[in-house]
Amino acid sequence: MSTQKISEEESLLLFFSGSLPGVLRFDDPDADIILRSCDHHEFRVLKLYLIKVSPVLQELIQSASNSHAAANATVALASVQLSDSGATLSGLLTFILPILPILPSTIEQTMILLSAAQKYNMDIILDRIRAVLSLQNPSFIGSKTAFQAYSLAQKYGLRQEALQAARSTLTFSFALEDLEDKLGTIPGIYLHELWKYHQNVRAHLRVDLTAFRTNGIPSTMASQPCGYGTLTRLGEYINSIAEFPALFDITEFHMLLSRHSSAWGYQCHCANIPSQAIHAFWMALTDVVHSCMTKVSVDYL
Repeated sequence: MSTQKISEEESLLLFFSGSLPGVLRFDDPDADIILRSCDHHEFRVLKLYLIKVSPVLQELIQSASNSHAAANATVALASVQLSDSGATLSGLLTFILPILPILPSTIEQTMILLSAAQKYNMDIILDRIRAVLSLQNPSFIGSKTAFQAYSLAQKYGLRQEALQAARSTLTFSFALEDLEDKLGTIPGIYLHELWKYHQNVRAHLRVDLTAFRTNGIPSTMASQPCGYGTLTRLGEYINSIAEFPALFDITEFHMLLSRHSSAWGYQCHCANIPSQAIHAFWMALTDVVHSCMTKVSVDYL
């Protein structure tokens, strides 16, 4: 199969466009090892870079080098046969070698790349790939891609990405009508795991938000001079988050205050609540919700 060699300028362009045209060529003139992909691509590289980031590759390279020396092979370099595709290996090498990293163009290819780094125990490279992914806009995993990303993360054993995707699915109520167009894209076993995650989140939120509603609302908000149910409305809103976590949204909160003020007209002073009081309430509520998510994440992982 043919390979394609690109300049640093082309590599930079590819990085920002998010595309990977086939398999990149790695042919270091000082190479001391050959990596072979399952689809017959060869990558001539310096093994120093590989053994520094991967104990698994270090062992494979050592074994291949010993066998090469013992066989008095006529070929100059020892080779290591790997089970990964050329596209995956070339993408992985852009994060290992001192060149510009290049991300794959699809969610599945990216999950495969992460899975390969995880398989070879490349903790530093995993962090590097995730750091580059975190800079993407739109996000690599968001509400639009959450279910697909969750399914792929589960398929490739990526718990961190599965958790990130699971949290993104909280923007859905998980009612059957919301999932109708997702049922054909995610295996039932993964959908069941996701349902258990949603149930776990709601269970934790019910406990933590009940305590917050009773004792945690900041006094600056609780003492606002309105006799028309501000605290009742806040309590209803807090309760609703436990059942529908997607309602934990600053826009939803402001709409609640707006509807309450409109209902009572000039008799209600909630439209004049100081921004500091609103900010204090929202930050306190955010702390509770995020703390709850952290507890669920620990259980999940």
